[in-house]
Amino acid sequence: MGSSVVDGSDHSRLRQLNERAVLASVRAAGELRVAQIVEQSGLGRTAVEEVLSSLVTRRWLIEESPAIRGRGRPARSYRFPAEAGYVAGLDIGAFSVRGVLTDLDGRMLANARRSVTPETPRKQRLATADRVIADCAREAGVPVARVWAVGAGTTGLVDAAGTVVRANAIPDWGGTDLAGYFKAQLVVVDNDSQLAALAEQRRGGADHSADMVFLHAGRRTGLALVLDGQLRRGAFGAAADMSALRGVAWEAALEYLHDVVPAEIPTVDKAERAFAAARDGDRAARAAVRKYARAMAVAAATAIAIVDPRLLVLGGAFSQAADVLLEPLAAELDRLCPRVPELHASSLGALCVALGAASLAQDAIDTRLLSPSRGPLPQLSARSL
Repeated sequence: MGSSVVDGSDHSRLRQLNERAVLASVRAAGELRVAQIVEQSGLGRTAVEEVLSSLVTRRWLIEESPAIRGRGRPARSYRFPAEAGYVAGLDIGAFSVRGVLTDLDGRMLANARRSVTPETPRKQRLATADRVIADCAREAGVPVARVWAVGAGTTGLVDAAGTVVRANAIPDWGGTDLAGYFKAQLVVVDNDSQLAALAEQRRGGADHSADMVFLHAGRRTGLALVLDGQLRRGAFGAAADMSALRGVAWEAALEYLHDVVPAEIPTVDKAERAFAAARDGDRAARAAVRKYARAMAVAAATAIAIVDPRLLVLGGAFSQAADVLLEPLAAELDRLCPRVPELHASSLGALCVALGAASLAQDAIDTRLLSPSRGPLPQLSARSL
């Protein structure tokens, strides 16, 4: 006959599971009353009260002072201290390094940008990424030491370990171990277009459950897929990567825009000037935008034909020119596709990759925090991960 005695290890394990269940409920909702925590966690009230007391003592939860209205004891509520740590999201590209800093609830507190070139040496590009994180922390008024996690998006193909496998736009970038470089923090890395799509799903106007093709348009161009509500990287992280297809000439299509602005305009500003001229009715600029849209539509139509999405989202820096770009893009897609999906422009602009990187890092934090296999939660501190 088996023993009914529960040993100390079983009690400890049960305690850890209960802590994670309560913490997960509060993290997901932002702030909850005790009765709501009981309902959402599936635990009894006594167990919830015990866990809450312990989590408040170790500062993983904060008890909010309730407003006193009428008779009776006011309902207590609890929230996760999003200000306990911070997340940095990076967009490491050929021409710039952008960054954002968010709290642990994903609220953006600062952003920064520094210029680089495709020829910038690897060591210098990485040092620029460090400076961008420091710029963001300074703007937000927080120490870099309180950055719990770094998410990095970069041009090229990135493997699951966080190493850049291939990057056509940056000569010495292939082989860069980004996850290893930012080893002081929890680090996650992915392709820039993939992360831009993730940001659109989490922070943009896209329907979270809708199948979506994300067209990442800027100085560099890419595609990403969100299917069944999930970002699809593919078996090797190369889903929707059409950079090697000769029939897709979207990189060269930038020259259509560059050719209609004065030669003395800096390259970094030429596309924006072309869009502005098209907006003002310049015939040559409007023709250049149509040619550019035609090249973009070929790749987008290929993805549309394969996955038949409900949404096509124009994102990246060029989404800010949606007023002149969406119409010719829609016309080309109508010519190429048997059914054109709903067409939207992202509101995230040039920060889309950095915001997606921050979202990926936030996911990694939650996975680590809420995993019972990591043992009991310690006292919350600046380095609790």
